[in-house]
Amino acid sequence: MVTLTITRLQVALLGCVLAFVSCLITPASHSENSQPCAFELPETLGTWKLLEEGSLQESELEILHATDHWRRVYRCSRTNHTVVVTLVAGPSGPLASHQPAVCYARNEFRLQNDAVTWTVPDRDDMFRFQTLEPRQIERPAMTIAYAWHDGDRWRAPRVPRIRLAGNAALQRLQITMRHPSGMAHDALGTMRQFVQLTVDASDELHRQLATLPPSSQNFKLTEKDEI
Repeated sequence: MVTLTITRLQVALLGCVLAFVSCLITPASHSENSQPCAFELPETLGTWKLLEEGSLQESELEILHATDHWRRVYRCSRTNHTVVVTLVAGPSGPLASHQPAVCYARNEFRLQNDAVTWTVPDRDDMFRFQTLEPRQIERPAMTIAYAWHDGDRWRAPRVPRIRLAGNAALQRLQITMRHPSGMAHDALGTMRQFVQLTVDASDELHRQLATLPPSSQNFKLTEKDEI
């Protein structure tokens, strides 16, 4: 009986040691793969003006294991529409596993229809668009656009955690717009225009990576077909 007690104690102590070592190793690995956001948007994008800047909640950043991020709100001076733009950088696993539309649907929205994949004109960049309907009818609906950048281009695979698994780090761009439920089609057109402006403005990302030697590029360049 005494031997059994000691054995259990030893196992418990070993578990504590392993947990402690894991905590020491994880931050080091996380820091080694730390990724800064590759670009920032200007205060003016066409007719869109920067309204305010913000950040994600700490709980969201922890879930995504974000190493860097920014959030900006823009308003169109012509239509008065407002969009929220968020860029998150971090390890590919958490970023690819958490799709924005699904996360929103768990709270105040429900998925209204399947996501639509859209290729930015004259580019190879792809985004997914989806409209979410409010669970409470008196609240506005939301259209969301999102894609991941792997160092080559913006991609929007249907199963990102599989198709993007070969990348050590990613950048996820997310754009949201609230609007009346019956205005989903108009919102989609507005969002596509804003995505086009955003992608054009992010060309600096491609130029920066092109000037770096392969050994110093933190992104793993890959060619994958979206599914």
